[in-house]
Amino acid sequence: MNIYDEIGVKKVINTLGNSTVLGGNITSGEVKEAIESASNNYVDMKELTDTCRKLVADLIGSESALITPGASSALSLATAGAMTGTDRTLIEQIPDTSGMKNEVIIQTQLRVPYDKAIEVAGAKLIEVGSSEKTSVEHITKAINKNTLAIHYLPGGESVKSSGKHTNALDIETVIKIAKDNNIYVIVDAAGQVYPTDNLTKYIKMGADAVAYGAKYFGALNGTGILVGKSKIVEAARLHSFIGFEFEKLRSIGRSMKMDKEDIIAVYVALKQWMTMNHEERIEIAEKKAMLLKDKISSVSNISISEPDISGTTIGLKITLNENCPFNADQLSEKLASGNPSIWARGDDDTSVIFRMGTVNEEDLDIVAAKLKKILN
Repeated sequence: MNIYDEIGVKKVINTLGNSTVLGGNITSGEVKEAIESASNNYVDMKELTDTCRKLVADLIGSESALITPGASSALSLATAGAMTGTDRTLIEQIPDTSGMKNEVIIQTQLRVPYDKAIEVAGAKLIEVGSSEKTSVEHITKAINKNTLAIHYLPGGESVKSSGKHTNALDIETVIKIAKDNNIYVIVDAAGQVYPTDNLTKYIKMGADAVAYGAKYFGALNGTGILVGKSKIVEAARLHSFIGFEFEKLRSIGRSMKMDKEDIIAVYVALKQWMTMNHEERIEIAEKKAMLLKDKISSVSNISISEPDISGTTIGLKITLNENCPFNADQLSEKLASGNPSIWARGDDDTSVIFRMGTVNEEDLDIVAAKLKKILN
């Protein structure tokens, strides 16, 4: 029995990647078994959380770690911890940040909707630079007695080839400015989990707190981790639901409660991610990309790229030529219509990327057939 069929929700063929809008991830057999095992017993959540977060820190090589309900909450809790430290009075005052250092600098070119997470705890984002360029002076002139941190989005660096973020300051420069001015660096590295060195890259550079989405390394959609310096991470823990329940603090993190299954899934998935053969994983995805390429080689009005690694998986890009009667967004909409629905990511007005890490090989025939129907 398929539960989605039972309730009348249509299946989606996912070539979009590990996206929240499609449920994030399909967990491995090992993670499923761990979740099932965890669901069969009750447990002291403080003991479980503190044990697993130490295991996570050891796996990554971080001074400290916290398992969170997503990367977004990791950013919120890190910001709260940076503002209050372990002061119980200040923790209970949040999100009222009166009297605290509460300004977080962010480059205009690195603004994304996800940076709202910084403001959840009551901090204020201070935008610097312009859509064309950010200079060192833009940041240093914005620093004052209320400045808490600089927020950084490493993903901005990955799209320089598209002309975006070209003149944003790099993270090395940002960290130096922060250290020179005794303020924190909080990094949103949500999907930056491969190569696995990325999980230690930013803390080794000197960032104080780094957030990752655990769905990207095989855990559940609503999970994440915060890693970094103990000074922030341990304070973030006090703001979490563990601080609320076990430290008897009236903290914001009670609304960010986690299941025991979530916490176990993060640890098991991370352990698997850090020890798996990633070359083999990529080869499997590349094989699927080549299969899809062969199946659509006769499709009119497109050119097809060679498979290319995109984030944690292989992507196959098709580009619509000038004779195609619609653009990439319209193609994506046509693919998503009907049952099953096929979701793919538009790269620009003329290109669509099909990511292979989240699509089953047996579904490639359906993808190819629908592309042929739409484009031929």
